[in-house]
Amino acid sequence: MASEPWLEIDQTEGIAARREDLLKGLRQVQYWIDEALAQMPDEIMLWWEPATGIPSMGARLQHILGASRRLATYALAANPDAETLAAEAHLDWTPQGLSKTILAQRLRDFFTELIRQVEALPEEAMDERCRVGRKQLPVRRWTILHHLVEHAAYHSGQLILLVRLYERQVS
Repeated sequence: MASEPWLEIDQTEGIAARREDLLKGLRQVQYWIDEALAQMPDEIMLWWEPATGIPSMGARLQHILGASRRLATYALAANPDAETLAAEAHLDWTPQGLSKTILAQRLRDFFTELIRQVEALPEEAMDERCRVGRKQLPVRRWTILHHLVEHAAYHSGQLILLVRLYERQVS
């Protein structure tokens, strides 16, 4: 087996391959998050801000989890409450002071459950339109979940960069 999930051998075609690519993306994001956390030299680094206005690794992890939960809710819940979800978004970047272990476990639990839910979706459900945001825009479930992966991957790259910046700052 390859070390990174995106390098796993493809064994599906058509719509099933599209789902498998999505699942690989979710596993890849978790891989990058785990990699960044494993390289984190100490708990102090979790809430270190490299400059004014640049959120910490901990705040970024909170945001990855919060935004991913909201997107998954839009994609998978029967009647998501857009107002409640929008209100929750403001909490993502406020440092909660959680430990690395707790944040890592919450992310692992979330992605494990999300993967289970995506695996259980019928093929035809991937193209159903879901209502997103306060404007209730119709967006295909596949597109919402794909955006979840893209968004989490974007911030996962920032985590890796923050680890490197911190290491150079303290050395």
